[in-house]
Amino acid sequence: MSDIGIIYDFLLLFLSFAISFALYPFWISFVYKYQLGEVSRVHESKQGTPTMGGFVFVLTIALVTILFNNSRTQTLLPLFIATTTGLLGLWEDLLKVFYKSGLANVFDSKKIRNPFLRFFNKVTIPLFITLPWRFFREFSRVVGSSAGTGIETYKKFVIQGMIAGFMAYWTYFKLGWDYIWFPLVGNIHFSYLYPVIIFLFFIVVLNSVAFTDGLDGLAGGLGIIAFLAFWVIARMLGYNMIAAFCSSFVGVLLPFLYFNVFPARVFMGNVGSHVLGAVLASLAVLMHREVAFLFIGAVFLVDGISSPLQQISVKLTHKRLFRMAPLHHHFEKLEWPESKVTMRMWLFGAFFAFIGIFLALL
Repeated sequence: MSDIGIIYDFLLLFLSFAISFALYPFWISFVYKYQLGEVSRVHESKQGTPTMGGFVFVLTIALVTILFNNSRTQTLLPLFIATTTGLLGLWEDLLKVFYKSGLANVFDSKKIRNPFLRFFNKVTIPLFITLPWRFFREFSRVVGSSAGTGIETYKKFVIQGMIAGFMAYWTYFKLGWDYIWFPLVGNIHFSYLYPVIIFLFFIVVLNSVAFTDGLDGLAGGLGIIAFLAFWVIARMLGYNMIAAFCSSFVGVLLPFLYFNVFPARVFMGNVGSHVLGAVLASLAVLMHREVAFLFIGAVFLVDGISSPLQQISVKLTHKRLFRMAPLHHHFEKLEWPESKVTMRMWLFGAFFAFIGIFLALL
């Protein structure tokens, strides 16, 4: 492990921290001024709190990585994935703000949306895939958000699927990978199943992080823990550029968390949560530590999957698994203070991150 490399990691952390910390006051003032506020279905007191705070850390990480940590083999792919998922998240955030703001009463909302969405509405679907398509749309409706609050869930899944498909294609066909590393066992080859596994892994991680972003400081704090864990793993395994990339992410998330802890002055928004999930998934794949991430991101995964499980249970049995989903809201319904739920999930996240690091180095 190179001392110079570690010093470089910290320099990028300090640089990322300084840039994002300087930008946040301007961004928060901007979103306040133009009323780009959050639409919350759970906390009335949070209505109107500025959103899209993730835009600042996405912009900062892109700038720092392009200028000081540009590696075709280690950072180009996660940066590309971050950009595409960030654009998707930004699009959804803007649509939510648009409908909340009342601008739809001034402009014809269909004219605003059609240039982006008419493709999905006008595709002629062949008869032999009509039933699977209907099942897909119904499944998306059940596990997703209600209409009118952003991109309809099935359309969002289609776009996410394109990004996940690119990730699977790049690793399998371009890089020639068909194996997943397991602790104490080594590489296990999955042949043609490998791109399917990577596709599903990416989709699950991306949406789990997005579901977890529901309490002040929760996703940001868990994100810092996960990137710290990956930073250690990358350094130990010799992925030097990925290590520097992780340190940069820690640097940009710290100022965000400063403004996002209870009571939050700004929310991450989909632009931030989508990028966090996509980057964490891509780093796990690039370092062949998907199994380790099942522990490093355990709180993300459990909290995230609780929401579709709740929806499916209600749909099939008319019974709830939790008082409210995702799981962090269940604890709120048990009258736990929001800050208590957040900090306890941070603690579980840290503990499972230690397990993930241990397993990744076996």
